[in-house]
Order: sequence, then structure tokens, then C-alpha cells
Amino acid sequence: MKKIFLMSLLSILFFTPNLKAEDAGLWDNFGDTNIYIPEEQTAVSDEQFDKTVENVKEKQKKRGFFKPKEPKKMKGSSYQESNETEFFSNIVIETPVLRIPYELLTLDGKTIPIGHYQTIFEKDDNGVVTVKLYQAHTLIVQLPAQETEEDLFEDKINYLTLEDFDENKVKINYGSINFNAIAIINKK
Repeated sequence: MKKIFLMSLLSILFFTPNLKAEDAGLWDNFGDTNIYIPEEQTAVSDEQFDKTVENVKEKQKKRGFFKPKEPKKMKGSSYQESNETEFFSNIVIETPVLRIPYELLTLDGKTIPIGHYQTIFEKDDNGVVTVKLYQAHTLIVQLPAQETEEDLFEDKINYLTLEDFDENKVKINYGSINFNAIAIINKK
């Protein structure tokens, strides 16, 4: 293997003509100008350019480069109410994020760890309100809540806050156009 490599290297050096830097420098070929423009080059019209761009876009669409991304849906129950119009059902719903700075306990003794949670308050047909806490599209806990007519933050339409209720409990305040609700949870 070494012999083949050495022989090929020697043959390249032996059969390559000697180039002298002063005889044929790389920059001597350009003459007075530094720009190379071929003589057969013609101008392209706007229509030809637009047609070429459209052809490239069509080819890329066929290959799948321009697939529109659909918003990720959270696992679990649906966000949308069944009586919404088609216009409102096509709107992407952004869930507010609740920061919980300490561990909480549910009624059944489950611990809710410290963290940030996407929060959804839902009211069913019977008027029962629940709050669902999600992390990374996974339902962590579902808690009971109570609807209230009290508008806690009158200057805001949509709000989500966490505040101390007493020494052993916290209160999650929620407000939207549809309804206002609170959920009271025990501290750990």
C-alpha cells in the first residue's frame, strides 16, 4: 500500500510540468479587470425570473420543504367547547402559565412539585369547574374549583394568579371572558 502511494506521488511530480511563479502567475490571466463576465450572458426579464422562482417553490413543495406546522395539541381532554362557532374553533388557544413556588398537596394526598404549569380552567355542562395543571403536554393533576362572580382583577380581562389564602393554603385566581373561578389548595 505504501509502495502504491509512493509511486503515484512520484509519478504526479515527475509528469507535472514545472511552473514558475514569475512566468505564469495566477493573477496574470485577469489582465486589467478583476471581474469575469462571459460574452454570451444575457439579461433576464422580470417574468422569466418570477417564473423560475415559482418553479423552484413548486418543486420544494412537492419534496415537502414547505409543510406548514400545526400547533401541538395537549394530551388529554380537548380545549374547545362544543358550542363554539367555526371561527373561534380555528383560533389557537394559548394556555396561561402558573408558577408554583412551593410544594402543594391535593385532597387525595398527591404532591404537586414546584414548577411552572400550563393551566386550564374548564366548566362542564352541569356548571362544575375544574382546574387542570399540565407540564410538557402531560396532565399532572386535576383539581376542583369554584366559579365566582367576583372580578378580582377588574383592569384585566384574562388573568391567572397564585396567592396565599392562609398559612396552610394557597388560592389560584382565574378570570376570562367566559367565567371567573378560584381553587384553594393545601400547602405541603
